[in-house]
Amino acid sequence: MFNLSSIPEDELLSSAELRLYRHQIDEAIADAISDDQALHRINVYEVLKAPRPGQLITQLLDTRLVRHNASRWESFDVSPAVLRWTRERLPNYGLAVEVLHLNQTPRHQGRHVRISRSL
Repeated sequence: MFNLSSIPEDELLSSAELRLYRHQIDEAIADAISDDQALHRINVYEVLKAPRPGQLITQLLDTRLVRHNASRWESFDVSPAVLRWTRERLPNYGLAVEVLHLNQTPRHQGRHVRISRSL
């Protein structure tokens, strides 16, 4: 869920962003990846229906093409989803983030992905 409970009902939102911090990948892995394989695509989706096992119905909100060799914040525009949730009172089933490792061989794919969550 994308938690909106702290926003007063009488407040009007004009935009919303999701900020993700990404770490550069390990040098040992980076050295084995050529420049044309150094791109990742990060996609952020709105989840449109309650998730079922193995099935996620989504709509793309924002996407970014990034290089693997830098640690930095990435900002994604999630305004369309948040405005639907607040103005139109549509259900909030959350957001989904997808990372695609462009042009990587199966040997390297996923070796540097770390998932963490804080509550």
